[in-house]
Amino acid sequence: MMKQLIILDDAFQTLNEGKKLLSQPVYFEIPYWKKTVDFKIEITDRWLMVIIAILVMIIGLQWWIPQNSNTTQIDNMLVQMPNKSSVIPTSMPAAEPINDVLSYIMTHLEDSKTETPQTNQEQRDKFLVQKQLLITKYMIENKASRLDKLPDDALLNLNKEITQLFIELVLNNVNAQKHVYKYFTDNTDLNKIETSLMEQTKFHVPASIKLAQSALETAYGQRIVDNNYFGIKDKNQKSSLTTTTEYYTALEKQANKSIIVSSKRVVKNGKTLYKCIVKDHFAEYNSPWHSFRSHSVFLSTNKRYSPLFTKGKNYEDWADKIGSTKYGGVGYATSPIYGEILKKIIKRYHLDLLDF
Repeated sequence: MMKQLIILDDAFQTLNEGKKLLSQPVYFEIPYWKKTVDFKIEITDRWLMVIIAILVMIIGLQWWIPQNSNTTQIDNMLVQMPNKSSVIPTSMPAAEPINDVLSYIMTHLEDSKTETPQTNQEQRDKFLVQKQLLITKYMIENKASRLDKLPDDALLNLNKEITQLFIELVLNNVNAQKHVYKYFTDNTDLNKIETSLMEQTKFHVPASIKLAQSALETAYGQRIVDNNYFGIKDKNQKSSLTTTTEYYTALEKQANKSIIVSSKRVVKNGKTLYKCIVKDHFAEYNSPWHSFRSHSVFLSTNKRYSPLFTKGKNYEDWADKIGSTKYGGVGYATSPIYGEILKKIIKRYHLDLLDF
């Protein structure tokens, strides 16, 4: 107890000295105003008592907390990630890696239903009109009959202007969560909207589908492993194993038993499936752009996905057809609700406005 009294006595002396010092005027310059401003800080008796009370509380805590404790609550919250390029989202309820991105995205979409107001029809029409004016302007200036006939530099500039227009008129008005807004707008590693527009012109994959798939497969950029934005697997199995979720029939479950960690029987749309946690090999890319380009090539050169390109720019038809073979899709994903989630993402953020 004597030790605490000595500390308090020292604190009183320090506060008295500080009171004298802080009661003196302090002068400084604000360069943008080009003049000197002065202000005076003064510690009153009331403030002195508040500071003393805080000191007493601190000393009391030091007296009662065991000094040999080696763990803290923060230490217990730390989680080791499965891959250095994966990130746990701050909005996840549990401190676990996002293995089932489908469930995460569905939860996000359900939560976002209350986020109003969303972009109304008038704003959609305004964007479409201004987008068409930009397209017409570039085609006339470059004497091009189609977008894919534009010079690359002109097409790049057009995509930049459309991207900025979309952010200003649409994304800024949909009340997107911070990590979602950042995913679509941050261009640190890749301008995703701009790139999707370019890939749309060159490979005819709707920009809305590409953006929605990349958002779904990565949980809006919060689980990106080896720059793989589209969940494309490594058939050569040379990459490291990654944990994810697949939906199998009983036969598929038996055929893939070597990669299944755990499974749970579920019923989806009247069909009995097995929700399986698996460890599989996924493609690795040198950069995000390589992943976006690989996705375009993967879809446009694989006969399995050729039916998609008969759907034109209708994102709903694309989403319905790209899903599980169990429900009439081409089998890009095994989830029975893959196409439905894509449509919800596109509708929620008006990504279909980018299709042309």
